[in-house]
Amino acid sequence: MALDDTSGRTVGAKMNLDTALAAALLVELALAERISVAPAEAGWLERGKVTVINGRPTDDPDLDAVLAKLLAKEGQKVKNLVSTVSWRPISRGLRDRRLARLVQQGVLVENRTEVLGLRRYLTRDSGPQQEVRARLKSALIDGLTPTERTVALIALLEASGILHKLFPAEQRKLVKTRARQLSEGDWAAKAVKDAIAEASG
Repeated sequence: MALDDTSGRTVGAKMNLDTALAAALLVELALAERISVAPAEAGWLERGKVTVINGRPTDDPDLDAVLAKLLAKEGQKVKNLVSTVSWRPISRGLRDRRLARLVQQGVLVENRTEVLGLRRYLTRDSGPQQEVRARLKSALIDGLTPTERTVALIALLEASGILHKLFPAEQRKLVKTRARQLSEGDWAAKAVKDAIAEASG
């Protein structure tokens, strides 16, 4: 969703995208009940602190790496984990690993420019993207009740500056309003937006 289909260029701010990818890992762990995150109501010292609930390995190497990092040092804060300027953020190298995985799965194809040899990733299989777009349209345009994971995805895309670019200009006001309504009532979405805003600011 963060790559233009024809040019392969990144849509939105690159730093926000790296932060969003890192936040997505934490959301996945939270939704799988592997970690918990202290809410803002916990106070300045405690809010955003991550606690491991279940440290068993997952089937994803990036998620396992995050769990290992959290187990090695309890009580780390979300903003320090996802910020691209913090010491050893979980976002380091994450984008390249996820892109490589999508290439391996046949979703993307890697091309290199002739002049500088820059890497561009073009869509090979549009199926996964179409499925995500259908979920977004269902929640944001059609007004149907989305899953918690879809709401978290909406928050990630919005905080990264990508969400509004996925819809025609005439639908963007509705998308913005609906996204705000959904994220305000969902803990994972709120945590995502707060973490990205704090880490990027």
